[in-house]
Amino acid sequence: MKLKSRGCNVYLIEDEGKAYLIDTGTSADLILRQVKELDGIIITHAHFDHFAAAYHVQKKFGCPVFVHEADVPYILGEKKFQYSGLLGLLAKAGEKVFRARPPEDIREAGDLKLNARIIHTPGHTPGSISILRDGELYCGDLLRGRKGLELSPKSFCSDYNQYLKSVMMLSDFDFRRIFPGHGNVGHREHYEDLLRSMEK
Repeated sequence: MKLKSRGCNVYLIEDEGKAYLIDTGTSADLILRQVKELDGIIITHAHFDHFAAAYHVQKKFGCPVFVHEADVPYILGEKKFQYSGLLGLLAKAGEKVFRARPPEDIREAGDLKLNARIIHTPGHTPGSISILRDGELYCGDLLRGRKGLELSPKSFCSDYNQYLKSVMMLSDFDFRRIFPGHGNVGHREHYEDLLRSMEK
């Protein structure tokens, strides 16, 4: 279920009676008005617009936050992303405005006990992940839901060549719908269209 959010798309999923958020966006108040119980938070990648609200949401529910180990130093502020271009300047300004506080109980995404496959899809950030469950792929910023499906801007990617490899790697997985970090839900045919455009 897609929640009302700021910063990015936020999804609430249920698995064997437990509730998990996929990303938190930047407004904890907005999320807390919609969620009554929570067993965990899954961060698709460590850009501030996806995890800035995680500290306050975690504090409310006392739940762990799952992040790929390669992105943990960025969540903790031990490393900083290098953006480029005008969009990169905007991202840097956003980071200064939100000053995202790191959540306290951070765990490795691979330790998540969920009936889903956690797929490491690096390139947008070193620890970007996608979550595949029941034919639905939650992909963070690996893809964007505009005009079908589109690539994320190069300015935001830590390693664009690796990012493109991750996008193409999705063809190995069986999914019907794609839930991106920004924009609208896409379908397998939109992904196939994107692959064909990349080959031109």
